[in-house]
Amino acid sequence: MEAYERKSPPLAEAAARAALGRSGFSAQEVTHLVFTTCTGFFAPGPDLLLIARLGLREDVSRTQVGFMGCYAGFNAMKLAAAFIGADPEAVVLIVSVELCTLHFQKRLQPEFLVANSLFADGAAAAVFAAPDARPGGLADLAATHGKMAPDSLNHMSWRIGDTGFEMTLDRRVPDTIRAHAPAFVAELSACAGLAREEVRRWAPHPGGRRIVSALAEALGLDDDATRSSRGVLADCGNMSSATIFFVLEREFARGGAGPLMALGFGPGLTMEGALFLPP
Repeated sequence: MEAYERKSPPLAEAAARAALGRSGFSAQEVTHLVFTTCTGFFAPGPDLLLIARLGLREDVSRTQVGFMGCYAGFNAMKLAAAFIGADPEAVVLIVSVELCTLHFQKRLQPEFLVANSLFADGAAAAVFAAPDARPGGLADLAATHGKMAPDSLNHMSWRIGDTGFEMTLDRRVPDTIRAHAPAFVAELSACAGLAREEVRRWAPHPGGRRIVSALAEALGLDDDATRSSRGVLADCGNMSSATIFFVLEREFARGGAGPLMALGFGPGLTMEGALFLPP
């Protein structure tokens, strides 16, 4: 936790500055700050430290989404949508910092070997505002949706142990995703008033190679549809809640027409999604 307290604030600041710079909003225009992490705790926390580091308003509304794991970024996006829905003038800065390597486990247990080889460190940020607040936005958030898969509560866990946080991943996770992802995707599409067939682009959270493959098989996606996801997994690893923003950045940079669906999975086993439309 001491290492997390030293390392997370500068990473959060760098990611936030990059996102604000690309968005066209100044730090003083930010009305809400949402911070996600599941790899460290301290108080006063990184959200408070960002006020001085970034020059945010002292009365900025702060929310920390903690210990939700890989799908926390989606909950941050839900919060952003809710804040903007309540106040169209709101400007929401989302920041995610995950330092998974602090919890490297040295005991020779299969679940720890998998987690050690899969999870990595990363920081990401994004700015959300009403569609007409600034020209040149990347996309409009049309809908979000979340749901727990049945009989899957013990498929994925993240608990504090004697030598760091301990991750367990059940072998059944890919099969659970394969079984329940199609219905979930149909529900999310309907939330935006779309048919599943109208979704043209995809940004799944790369929880692991088998998870991406199971999702692609269940949804009938070709390799191109998951290129951004697989690329982030290969280049960066699974950075927990920060990962989805890396995937979205790559997928938006690729361009393309039509709706884009982002998907994530985490403890629960929870399925989360967000559907974006071209601005």
